[in-house]
Amino acid sequence: MAPEERREQLLDSAVAYVLDRGLSDFSLEKVAALAGVSVPLIYKYFPKREDILKAVLEREYQYLGARKLAALPADAPLEPLIRNSQKHGFEYLYERGPIIRLLASDRAVSDLVRRRGKDERAAITEHFIDRIVETYGVPRQVAQVCSILVVNAPILSGRALKRVGVTAEEAADLWTDFALGGWLALQKRFQQQEKKPAARKKRSAGPRGD
Repeated sequence: MAPEERREQLLDSAVAYVLDRGLSDFSLEKVAALAGVSVPLIYKYFPKREDILKAVLEREYQYLGARKLAALPADAPLEPLIRNSQKHGFEYLYERGPIIRLLASDRAVSDLVRRRGKDERAAITEHFIDRIVETYGVPRQVAQVCSILVVNAPILSGRALKRVGVTAEEAADLWTDFALGGWLALQKRFQQQEKKPAARKKRSAGPRGD
């Protein structure tokens, strides 16, 4: 097996172990046994328990990450961008979400989990802020509030939605429609606010009677 393939196999085994048995007795030796490799071999790739947990975490954020948004064309329409992003996010949370949640409970990597999660959400949020301002013409502060809500809602609701039988695709479609409808309403609201001062200014500048 090529080194990169072997590394992926070890990471897959680590994930399988964590999902099945948790982290209380997680060790390199037990991951090696599950992967069917020798202990010296796993130490060649991951000298410490912390190293393999960090590698698992980095790979999870690559699956989930904001890099996928950055790779899209700058002129990609906002609606499919949001819809695909939400679908990807819900599918990840339904299928692999427990991994990051379990890693967050381990003292060896908990700080890294929080830091990486914050960084990834911040990158996605900034991307959506720019696009919402561009598409709907709302103030940047309004776009910031909306983006934070859209990005963080799946993380907080994924487990509950899955528990009541809502599929990832259904959740993504409904949440996207909800968000898009809200942005259209905000666009209309701020357009009306811009028209009112202009109308008042026009009336005040009209001719005066003698």
